[in-house]
Amino acid sequence: MAAFAVASLSANAQAWLGGALGFDYKDQKNVGSTTYFKVAPEFGYNLSDKWTIALALDLNYTSTNPKVGNTVGTVGLTLSPYVRYTYAKAGIASFFVDGGFGVGVEKVEDLDPNTIWHVGLRPGVAFAITDHVSFVGTTGYFGYRHAENYNHFGLDVNNTIGQVGFYYTF
Repeated sequence: MAAFAVASLSANAQAWLGGALGFDYKDQKNVGSTTYFKVAPEFGYNLSDKWTIALALDLNYTSTNPKVGNTVGTVGLTLSPYVRYTYAKAGIASFFVDGGFGVGVEKVEDLDPNTIWHVGLRPGVAFAITDHVSFVGTTGYFGYRHAENYNHFGLDVNNTIGQVGFYYTF
């Protein structure tokens, strides 16, 4: 039975390569500006029409430029394995939720590096443009994030954590 289960999963399996980009710029009067940029390559494997396993590498940079004081830059690098469950399809659109965890390092200028980790859920939608190319968008995060200088638990849905990307399926 185990061999039959592995064979049936392998028959539907497809590997994919892709990733996402994220960008956010905020300028607050009398406070200053913040620029955020993210590059997140991913590799995944479709086990079936509903289940996918994947690994993402997240490289991000934030520059805070206050009206008073010096500009501060922060660089982060996180490795995040996750499982994706596709719960609905409508035409070329597939609606999913990713569940996973990540561990990495965050470095603020002139300070020691800080270990960070997270665990949680992230909703999204994929649009299959062709049999091989999909555009994907995610936004929000429900879970827990930890670093040396903060703990965060909750639902976070805003444009600073959204990302858009594409996948190429082999």
